[in-house]
Amino acid sequence: MGRLEEQDFDEKRLARRNRRKRSQLFAFIILIVAIVLIAAGILAAVFYGSRFVKTRTETEEAADEAVSEQETQDIAIETPSETEPEDLKMNENDVMNEVVGGIIGEMSLEDKVAGLFMVNPEQLTGVTTVVKAGSSTRDALAQYAVGGIVYSAKNLKQTDQTSEMLKATSEMSKYPLFIATREEGTQDSVVTASIGGIDTIDVNSSDSAYNMGAGIASALFAYGFNFDIAPNLDITENGHYGTDPDVAKDLTAAMVRGLQESGITACLHDFPLSADTSKGVVSNEITTDELVSNIYNIYNNAFVNGEAKAVMLSNISLPQVIGDETPVSLSEKIISEDLRGSLGFGGVIITGPMNDSAITANYTSDKAAIAAIKAGADMIFMPEDFKEAYQGLLSAVQNGEITEERIDESLSRIFAIKYADRVNQITGN
Repeated sequence: MGRLEEQDFDEKRLARRNRRKRSQLFAFIILIVAIVLIAAGILAAVFYGSRFVKTRTETEEAADEAVSEQETQDIAIETPSETEPEDLKMNENDVMNEVVGGIIGEMSLEDKVAGLFMVNPEQLTGVTTVVKAGSSTRDALAQYAVGGIVYSAKNLKQTDQTSEMLKATSEMSKYPLFIATREEGTQDSVVTASIGGIDTIDVNSSDSAYNMGAGIASALFAYGFNFDIAPNLDITENGHYGTDPDVAKDLTAAMVRGLQESGITACLHDFPLSADTSKGVVSNEITTDELVSNIYNIYNNAFVNGEAKAVMLSNISLPQVIGDETPVSLSEKIISEDLRGSLGFGGVIITGPMNDSAITANYTSDKAAIAAIKAGADMIFMPEDFKEAYQGLLSAVQNGEITEERIDESLSRIFAIKYADRVNQITGN
């Protein structure tokens, strides 16, 4: 090989070497760039990944907080403790039910049954004529917690004696008593005929009837009475208010208002018709239609416009209405169907005198008392034998013939009158 050829060969080999170096350098540079790019990609992924996770976490936490806040708000809206409470004031009926229910709930059965009797002081004590409240009255009231005591002219001798007797009797009783009499401002009335103190008025208008009732109530209240068996809704020639039903109903309702607005409970009598049943059975052939169109309107007016709280029954027999000779005081038809049902009377219903011959001729004292309560009466008035009547009614409850709830029902009506003042004090009326 010549010198020129060798030189040419060397130059070619050098050129190949240079090209190889350049290729290696280029490859190395590409590798470095690739590594840098990969590293940058990893760093970017880590950076943005952490940002995404953090952002997502913050978003979820914010969402959770929003949900939690909404739930809290929802709960706060529904929570009664954060709602303005309504001013729930007990009404008069609620207070009355609570007061009366609490008293009845604490009473013994013996006291409950005794509370359905209204007797005279002689029946209670066994004394021939009672003119003061002494040890006999105290002992009798401790044993028999009667609901009421009715006084006649023979018990009232002087004004001071009457006041002292009635005050002492009331203080001796476990429960409030109906301290009763019959006073209508006429010469044959109890107080007028014995100790007086009542100015009689010619009753010829609603105003005069009201004034009569208010005057009677003022005198009775001063003596210590709280219950008057008046007025008598008799519209026959023997009655005090004439024979015209329209006139009689206005006069009697006005008198009831006068009595009660002056502190005395008025007890209408004799429902539905008056009769002298002291000597035996008395029947009247009046029909139901005649009762409804005439007599019942007078009583209904006294209930609605007079707001009468008590009614005393007659012992008359009404065979055309009742279907037999059963005295009104023992008639479920008259008491429960007519007086309670048709007329809607919700007050105290008291029997006629259970010592009338119309009753005693066919019923013993215990049977009469049981029959009256079954028929719907609330109080037994002056049984022939008080102790027999009391024991008979007590036994009827004990053996299930009459339920204790039935006794409580009547006591609730009685106590609604007796505790009215206490309820008024509570309710502010």
